[in-house]
Amino acid sequence: MGRRASRPSSPKWPGEDARRSIALQLPSPLAPAYNPPFVDLALTEGLVKRIKAIYPGSFDPPTNGHLDLIERGSKIFDELVVAILRNPEKDPLFSVADRRKMLEAMTSVFDNVSVDTFDGLTVDYALRVEARAILRGIRAISDYEYELQMALMNRKLQPGLETVFMMPAEKYSYLSSRLVREVAQLGGSIECLVPDLVEQKVREKIDVAHKFANREQSAGKTPSEGKSKFRKKKL
Repeated sequence: MGRRASRPSSPKWPGEDARRSIALQLPSPLAPAYNPPFVDLALTEGLVKRIKAIYPGSFDPPTNGHLDLIERGSKIFDELVVAILRNPEKDPLFSVADRRKMLEAMTSVFDNVSVDTFDGLTVDYALRVEARAILRGIRAISDYEYELQMALMNRKLQPGLETVFMMPAEKYSYLSSRLVREVAQLGGSIECLVPDLVEQKVREKIDVAHKFANREQSAGKTPSEGKSKFRKKKL
């Protein structure tokens, strides 16, 4: 009579000591991942790129809208350069040097914001300062159409340079340097439109222009016959 096949024995679970030994041999889920030496070296050598951007414009004069974009841009980019365009074809209210001083005073609280001047193509300046992005503000549809054309042209000239559009705060959505100049020249208040420093400088400029125009009229000349740069415009 044949021997019956023996029933397979139930598996034996390891004891407490054995389980503890196995657990010590397994990698801890909290243990840091292994980085080869060249990876650690790459990290210490700074392969993580910092994003540097430029914010170009005429800033004649700087407004609260400009300051709003500068403050928000400083939170997005590692470094932001406020770049004042030197345009000899324009007849500015303030010289480039005056605008630079005002902007430096306005941005002194931001550690990663600097002020510079440039002329020529914006993309060429961006390459010189090793910027990777251009910050631009858009207030309305009309701004978007113009800025889109400029962004596409800049991309054509320098494909590696990106343009970042930012919407202004709602209370500054209508604000521009041109409107500030016109309101001031017509005697209106610009108190809430520009920083206090800029308001003082604008008033000083306008007062000098008005005194010059009054002297011209007293001498029998019309303002258009004088050499004044400041002409009143209708809003």
